[in-house]
Amino acid sequence: MKALTKDKRKKGEGMIRERKPGVWEARIIFNGNVKSFYGKTEREAAKKLKDYKTKIILGASDQKKISYENFLENWLERKKLQLKPQSFSRLDSTIRNHIIDSKSGIGFYDLDKIDAEIIQNLIDIKSKKISFSSTKKIYDALNESMRFARSSGRIAQNPVDLVVLPTQGSRIYKKKNSDVNNLEIFTEDEIKRFVEVVNIKYQNSSPVFNNGRIFLLMLNTGLRVGEVGALKWTDFDGVNHTIKVNKTIIKDKDENGKTIFIEQDSAKTKGSERVLKLNANALKSIPDTRKGDYIYCSKSGKLLLPGNIQHMLDRVLIKAKISHKSTHVFRHTYASRLFEKGVDVKVVSELLGHSSVQTTYNTYITLIKSQKAKAMEAIEDLY
Repeated sequence: MKALTKDKRKKGEGMIRERKPGVWEARIIFNGNVKSFYGKTEREAAKKLKDYKTKIILGASDQKKISYENFLENWLERKKLQLKPQSFSRLDSTIRNHIIDSKSGIGFYDLDKIDAEIIQNLIDIKSKKISFSSTKKIYDALNESMRFARSSGRIAQNPVDLVVLPTQGSRIYKKKNSDVNNLEIFTEDEIKRFVEVVNIKYQNSSPVFNNGRIFLLMLNTGLRVGEVGALKWTDFDGVNHTIKVNKTIIKDKDENGKTIFIEQDSAKTKGSERVLKLNANALKSIPDTRKGDYIYCSKSGKLLLPGNIQHMLDRVLIKAKISHKSTHVFRHTYASRLFEKGVDVKVVSELLGHSSVQTTYNTYITLIKSQKAKAMEAIEDLY
């Protein structure tokens, strides 16, 4: 008996026909392959076709199920080939510590079972505990990985499209923002005591703190610890008194998963690459002799690691009777002094090597508002 075609459909929609009494076939061609679904009734066959189209035509895949954790592991392997080591390290850390973390993460879910509610719940929980910038990194990693999952046919739609990221001005971040803007900054008295200790010498005129001058350069340039550690003599122009910043020391992992430190050829962002004019105090921080390729290095000429620099800072602070501070104190103090002198935020942003003026504004908003308030007071005194 000739099979009857129930209805004609547009190309790609499939077709339904009665093969024989009590047997209906729904057929569709996908990626060059014919897929058939059978039912005792037209309605049953139509439903099977509809379910398949929902999974396949809308972007899902009929591949074997995969957990979100395993999917992310595979995705990270791809990203490792696309990103600079430092950028990849941040992404890898964000995913492992926040998204697939065994205690609060969502990596255990099947990829195709993760919906907007699950992701929104994760974002809401994280936003109560960490800063806006850290929460946004989680959101961005979720969004990009889910976009890839959709484009590769793993899921029908990106659930992050329906997730709301709290704005930086949200009430949830107000307390944390006030803490973030309570930046570590040296007072004038602390700077004086710190510099005195850094310059202490033994009776034979050798410095007590070998490489201590590195802090004087950081104090007068606002360089990041990774940037100052990567400075080479070829970056220093003694004639024009400038220093070229185009490298940084970053933490990475070798093939065995062991933590290593490497020199990344370009700085943190495009804006990080810059040439800085050195003032008189910064010039005094440059060592008198060369021990290797790096301006600041060990006695054997080896690279100074960020941890070693922090350890040396701790010793200097104890000697100067100053409370513990991270190496960010030099960067924040440098920015603070620039704002006090009325330097425009755009110029400060360029000197610090920030990716955008907005980054500078968000980081130093308290300082900027303080300077604006002083400016308004000065205007009132004019009348």
